[in-house]
Amino acid sequence: MHATMVSPVFVGRQEELAALAEAVAEARTGTPRFALVGGEAGVGKTRLVEEAARAASRSGIRVLTGHCVELGPEGLPFAPVAEALRTLTRSASPEELDAWLGPARGPLSPLLPLERGRETDGVGAAQFPELVLGLIERLAADRPLMLVLEDLHWADRSTLGLVAYLVRAVRDVPVVLAGTYRSDEVHRTHPLRPLLSGWERMRQVRRLELGRFRREEVAVLVEAILGRPAETGVVDLVLDRSEGNAFLVEEMVGVVLDGGAMSPSLRDLLLVRVEARSPEARRLLRAVSVAGRQVRERLLAAVADLERPALFEALRELVDSHLLVVDAHGQGYEFRHALARDAVYHDMLPGERAAWHTAYARALSADPGLAADPSGVPAALAHHWFAALDLPAALPALLAAAEASAYAPAEQLTHLERALEVWPRVPDAAALTGTDLIEVLASAADAALRAGSMERSSCLLEQALTELGEHGSAPRRALLMERRSRALCELGRPEEGIALLRSALALLPPEPPGYAHAVLLTSLARAHLSEAESGHAAEFAERAVAVAAAVDAHVEHAESLITLGCAQAALGDTEPGMRTMDEGRRLAERIGAVEITMRAWNNHSDLLETLGLHEEAMDSAGAGLELARRTGHIRHVGMYLAGNLVEPMVRLGRWDEAAQTIAQALRCEPEGLFAATLLEQSAQLAVLSGRHEEATRIAGRALNLAIGSRDQQFLQPLAFTLAEARRLTGDLDGALATVMDALATGNALCLGRYSWPLAWLGTRVAADRALLARDRRSPEPTPADPLAAVTATLPIVTTPARGYALLTKAERTRLTATPAPGRRPAVTAWQAAATAWRGAGEPYLLAYCLFRLAETLCAAGDRRTAAEAAREASELATGLGAAPLAADIGALTRRARLSLTPDPPVAEPPPEDPLEPFALTDREREVIVLLADGRSNAQIATSLFISPKTVSVHVSNILAKLGVTGRVEAAAMLHRLSGHHL
Repeated sequence: MHATMVSPVFVGRQEELAALAEAVAEARTGTPRFALVGGEAGVGKTRLVEEAARAASRSGIRVLTGHCVELGPEGLPFAPVAEALRTLTRSASPEELDAWLGPARGPLSPLLPLERGRETDGVGAAQFPELVLGLIERLAADRPLMLVLEDLHWADRSTLGLVAYLVRAVRDVPVVLAGTYRSDEVHRTHPLRPLLSGWERMRQVRRLELGRFRREEVAVLVEAILGRPAETGVVDLVLDRSEGNAFLVEEMVGVVLDGGAMSPSLRDLLLVRVEARSPEARRLLRAVSVAGRQVRERLLAAVADLERPALFEALRELVDSHLLVVDAHGQGYEFRHALARDAVYHDMLPGERAAWHTAYARALSADPGLAADPSGVPAALAHHWFAALDLPAALPALLAAAEASAYAPAEQLTHLERALEVWPRVPDAAALTGTDLIEVLASAADAALRAGSMERSSCLLEQALTELGEHGSAPRRALLMERRSRALCELGRPEEGIALLRSALALLPPEPPGYAHAVLLTSLARAHLSEAESGHAAEFAERAVAVAAAVDAHVEHAESLITLGCAQAALGDTEPGMRTMDEGRRLAERIGAVEITMRAWNNHSDLLETLGLHEEAMDSAGAGLELARRTGHIRHVGMYLAGNLVEPMVRLGRWDEAAQTIAQALRCEPEGLFAATLLEQSAQLAVLSGRHEEATRIAGRALNLAIGSRDQQFLQPLAFTLAEARRLTGDLDGALATVMDALATGNALCLGRYSWPLAWLGTRVAADRALLARDRRSPEPTPADPLAAVTATLPIVTTPARGYALLTKAERTRLTATPAPGRRPAVTAWQAAATAWRGAGEPYLLAYCLFRLAETLCAAGDRRTAAEAAREASELATGLGAAPLAADIGALTRRARLSLTPDPPVAEPPPEDPLEPFALTDREREVIVLLADGRSNAQIATSLFISPKTVSVHVSNILAKLGVTGRVEAAAMLHRLSGHHL
């Protein structure tokens, strides 16, 4: 037959190829693109992407390719990423690899041929996507990157989740992702289908659907393969039987060249050339089909049980006939197309398939090094033993595969649930596996919890408790109940979770305390703290600290210290709480408990903000945020830390910086409450800036994400934003109702940190309503009494609380009409509030107090002082971008005819310029001032945004003009002549 069945010429697809080239070109400019190539099996998706990748590589782009692997229903976790990264490790120097991998090296070690057992720095499966994103960004910073992910229809859940995250999160770097999938296999319930629907609405995604070849394209393809013009009858026959499918066209040409008959069925067509091969070649082809997409030569030799000459002769025959091809690394073989592999595999009898699966399982068990990817051996063994229906061998293999898949909880859960199915059918399963059914159920529950399947986790733990029975080990039962309580709390059922924890603790004898006591007390303390029950939290945390320290439960010791510190602070003992929290953080750092360390930074920054220590809160949140970035937690607790960074920015009046921080954090595509914490801040910024419709929309999104949550640190600030938005639209009744509902259903969480703003806003709205009623000469509403009752219960122990208490007191002076001579107490109240917020360093509330002070001073007849207050208020509000407040101030100044322009100062003659005789340029004057401060050329260059070489030229000119010989002499002369009056 002819030397090749693959066309040496790329036929057709010019529009699709141009679209991929355009995506690559756009990615080069820092605009990432994701190209999806779909089509039926054999239509030419891979050939198209390979052609585009070759062109990209020739233009200097780094191309990495990975394939998804069909290895049973669970797939192989992150298989395309592993393949792509292994290619990278083979081409990179150790120094380059270290720079690219960075903090991801340890966590990615299961996917890379690196030393096993590297420290993962506390990174779990949830952080994997962020670490891969960081690796891609570092690679792209070195050189534009094209990452090709083939056969997404076979992708496991973890890989699909990673791809979905990368599509959303890769920004502003030269990266193009290209994925292929069989559109004919993406059925209605396929996990790829909803992703495809979502991607269609994204601007950075281009979806290409390949159709079959037309007759003229089939003719070109046939002629290219034959190397000569094809007869019309041959082209018509090939087109008729292949229907324009590129792979089937090639197969048909192969049949023609072999002189075979044209089979009417697709399966027979794919097998007709197989049947023409020798018996040894056919046997070997069946062995390869059982291995999966590809097989390493050494493994195939161990399984095939052929003498080496016979083995290589059969392989040569299969490669020459284009049924097999040598893999990209030259170490094994794969079918030229998966359709042919499927046909061969399903043509075997069941017993024959089982025998081959058994042979592979035995070979890999005897020597795991036979596999091209040793990290995939546990999953391969589980697949082969299960396919061979050898359940006693499959059960321990499934458990081993689950352990090896800890970084991919969805696939780990699949292995464990299959093990649970097999367990009853395996005699002496416990003796065979070295564990029991209860532990397998508990492990599956943990995997379900980490995979986000809370209900499944709870059900599995309930099964484990039933299996253990009432008379089982009390500590074991208690620890299972503790795990189930976590699932219940995640499901929004904290009362059930706390009740279960208390029941579990009651099962344990009070003495001697053990590890189970430490775990339960720690969980109880944290659960009560989450429910804002600080007294109970402190009680259990104190007991947890003592027990954990006694039994050397270091993780629980650190966590309970942090909880105790939070509870102490919430009860008003802020300084002891801070010290306790710091002690817990230092212990967490010593034992390498990353998530607990970040929780400490999160709570520490939160407490500092509660106390009104805004700068310190930003420093603390920033330290935690940096740890979150380094360890891949940015989408989770990192979002809480980002929120803790933004809140003090808003309070300090750094609104532009806060908005930029929010936008940058939201680019990481956080979910649930993690996203809600930033959306809540974004909504508040919008409403304070006057964008009330936008604020309402964003707050609605945040509420949807926080659905089921009763956490007042989300709900009360959102209520503030929604109430303020209603106030801005004139809906005073709706605004006040929103405030009252939030205060009625909440509590004074965090020393009233979230309740005080609502109490003030409610009082402000009540005053506005009273004023409106007076203007209309209608009966005044009296809703302020219940509001006053709530306000009276709020603690006043922090700087912000004292400020809000004074502000609310001043606001209440607006509730009733007072003649001008009686306005002095109101003036005093607003002066006190303004002084409090000036001392707190919060410009927005200071501006509001000054506005009301100016209003009250006008009513009292002190127009000059009123103008000064209004002037400062206007400058603050305008500088912040607080449009509604600025508008209110403007309305007051127009109504009261106050001038916002200060009286011009008495003009003084300008000071004599002692440097004028030296004719220094403006830039030289800038340079000499910095030179006199002792700055080096490099430091001057950094300050003035010029090069050190330019600075050197300026310094030389200055020395010449001043007639001095050195920098020190020039500085002395400057001080003597002018004292810096430049």
